[in-house]
Amino acid sequence: METVETRLNMYSLLSRLLLQEVDEDTLEFLRNSKDTATLFPNLHKWDLWNKLENKELANKHLNVDFTDISLLHLIPYETFYIRDDQMVETGGANPVTNYYHEYGFKVEFATARVVSPDHIGVELEFMSKLVSAQVEALKSDDKDSSDNLLRVQAEFMEKHIINWVALYLINVKYEARTPFYHDLAETTLAFLLEDTEYLINSNGK
Repeated sequence: METVETRLNMYSLLSRLLLQEVDEDTLEFLRNSKDTATLFPNLHKWDLWNKLENKELANKHLNVDFTDISLLHLIPYETFYIRDDQMVETGGANPVTNYYHEYGFKVEFATARVVSPDHIGVELEFMSKLVSAQVEALKSDDKDSSDNLLRVQAEFMEKHIINWVALYLINVKYEARTPFYHDLAETTLAFLLEDTEYLINSNGK
């Protein structure tokens, strides 16, 4: 159970940080978290992290970097990387929508400000929902449901995340102007590679 809950926390955090700009509450949470030094090893050496208040840090530095990376310079959508024509599939033909519909996951496009359901942050949010459902199944001693949810996680990871995300995150790492997004890219990629191995082993492949 502890491993599954740790995975849930990671997916929830990473999806939030990759989907939208940070706000003051998010930064305060990170400042107070015992895990931040591990997840963001270069932050404590960054003068601005130690010197600025959360509002100024977010508005003048981190959110500028997020905009440059996610909205201006790079394309955080799966179909851009897997289609031969490098077009983002914005309609119902996007291959992730079948999974979302089957498991009752609705993308709030206006809130998330994404143009397609295969945005990296949305895909990781979907994984967090699957892991959350697995946690509830384990609490209810529903092994069949837990095993099925684990199988779906492995399938979705293989078909829709691990096949493209390294290309994007490596680019994020080199485009980032702040240690925050540099570390976020490295941590996300390391976690997803580790979780892929965990899912393969857990499903007996």
